[in-house]
Amino acid sequence: MWVESFTTLNQIFKFPFSVFYEFIMDNAFPLFPLTAGKPRATLTPGSTIIPVGGSVTLTCSVGSSAGWKYEWFRRDPNTEVQMRTDDQQNGVIRVSQGGIYHCRGRRGNPVYYTDKSDDVTIEITFSNKVVVKGRPSWPQIFSGETISLTCEVQEGGETTEWEYRWRGANQTTQWTHNNYWIFRVSESSSGDYRCKSRRRDDSYSSTEWSEAFNLSASTGKPRATLTPGSTIIPVGGSVTLTCSVGSSAGWKYEWFRRDPNTEVQMRTDDQQNGVIRVSQGGIYHCRGRRGNPVYYTDKSDDVTIEITFSNKVVVKGRPSWPQIFSGETISLTCEVQEGGETTEWEYRWRGANQTTQWTHNNYWIFRVSESSSGDYTCKSRRRDDSYSSTEWSEAFNLSASNAVLTVEPSSTMFIGETVSFKCDMKEGKHTGWEYKLMKDGRAFIPYNRYKNYRKQMKSTSDTGKYQCSGHMKKSHYTKNSNTVSLTVLAGKPRATLTPGSTIIPVGGSVTLTCSVGSSAGWKYEWFRRDPNTDVQIRTDDQQNGVIRVSQGGIYCCRGRRGNPVYYTDKSDDVTIEITFSNKVVVKGRRSWPQIFSGETISLTCEVQEGGETTE
Repeated sequence: MWVESFTTLNQIFKFPFSVFYEFIMDNAFPLFPLTAGKPRATLTPGSTIIPVGGSVTLTCSVGSSAGWKYEWFRRDPNTEVQMRTDDQQNGVIRVSQGGIYHCRGRRGNPVYYTDKSDDVTIEITFSNKVVVKGRPSWPQIFSGETISLTCEVQEGGETTEWEYRWRGANQTTQWTHNNYWIFRVSESSSGDYRCKSRRRDDSYSSTEWSEAFNLSASTGKPRATLTPGSTIIPVGGSVTLTCSVGSSAGWKYEWFRRDPNTEVQMRTDDQQNGVIRVSQGGIYHCRGRRGNPVYYTDKSDDVTIEITFSNKVVVKGRPSWPQIFSGETISLTCEVQEGGETTEWEYRWRGANQTTQWTHNNYWIFRVSESSSGDYTCKSRRRDDSYSSTEWSEAFNLSASNAVLTVEPSSTMFIGETVSFKCDMKEGKHTGWEYKLMKDGRAFIPYNRYKNYRKQMKSTSDTGKYQCSGHMKKSHYTKNSNTVSLTVLAGKPRATLTPGSTIIPVGGSVTLTCSVGSSAGWKYEWFRRDPNTDVQIRTDDQQNGVIRVSQGGIYCCRGRRGNPVYYTDKSDDVTIEITFSNKVVVKGRRSWPQIFSGETISLTCEVQEGGETTE
């Protein structure tokens, strides 16, 4: 093996093998291994980017072997030169110039060279500042929009031709002559974007990376919002419509209107204020647009705009009583005051607690409750134009009283009777009320703590409309009751006695009914007399005024009511007869079958009695 190595050395150093062998033997030169193949140098940069005004280190080495010195080479697009031969063995140099570098090792005499190292590209950083600008420059970008990023180099006095490189959220581009990067935004586009530049005639020198341009891509498509100044166009007027797209900027707007027949794009607005005025009824919506190519938002929700007719509308109530009570039924009618021609209308109501849908019926019927109190209005529109209507009518005020005034015994009284008023606030056991009693709108009993009041009717001038009012002590909370019409009649009333029959059948009875005109609240007393006595047979505490009797006699009655008790005059007498069970027979004398005018006949009434004799 070592003989083969000597042969190789002999070829390198060019002297006779015998001489070389003798030299080795005389000097006892140790044997050493020989490695086949040529070594390659390794070039290691401290950095591949030279900062502004700085430098980087390059280190050349040849494996683990020693004794090497180094040669350094640099090339650019125009030349390749050996830039340095280094007689030191540390293999380290500093460079401040961009280019493609490599090195090789050398040693021995004659010189032995390694293969050259792989290339290392060193770039130098220019001091020019680079800025990324986005177009559009809106702070919020949506998925689907197109954005254009521009790399701007802040130059000195001279103009330089540059080329550019980009680093984005998911990629780094190759060098290009274009200073812009245009792409369609997606959810994955969010992130920081930077660029740097280099001169086109020096591919190994460049600027630093720019500061980051942050792109935040909003997911989902935005929806425009349409806000009307009013949904009702007054007679001869107009309303404003405002279109907007959240807090994002840069939008211009398109406006659409539809009616039962058509939908049209009525306007494209190149301004960014997003406000128009309209004077036509219909259903409106809008959308935003921006950018190039144009990006559209979703259309806004619909807004219905109604135009107002000049026709006046009136609400009328049936019944038309000024006071309505809970539980009663009321019918409201919406009447349109038309001009010369007849129009088919439909109607809408707005009440205390709700607004109805449009209907062909011009009435609204409902049962009144405590919550029904409030203002009721209506409006109308033509059946063939659902986006034009009248103004709301003037209010019809419904006052459903839940404070109650009651009078006893009746609302029809007679001079001398005493009426009892009771004012009930319907507040359970609450005792914090004070009460006032009014007649024909004027107080005649001021506020006091008594809810009950009695008054004797002294003349027909006591006839009138009575109402009570209550208010909470130490507050302004007041409730008014219903109105009660009280009628006071002159003279004393007379009871009327009506028999079901004046003949009591054998073993039977008859009904007697006592009444006092059309007034109410009466209870009754009954009287019977015969040839021997006149007695009060019954005092009835019920108000039906009906009894049954099975005894013959002369009957009368009278009514009574109130506290103190007020009595009517007694009724006229009614004679009631009772029927006996005795059979009565008529007999004639003479008993001829034929009697002639001028003859005399005698008829006899015979009572078939029992054991005793009766007169």
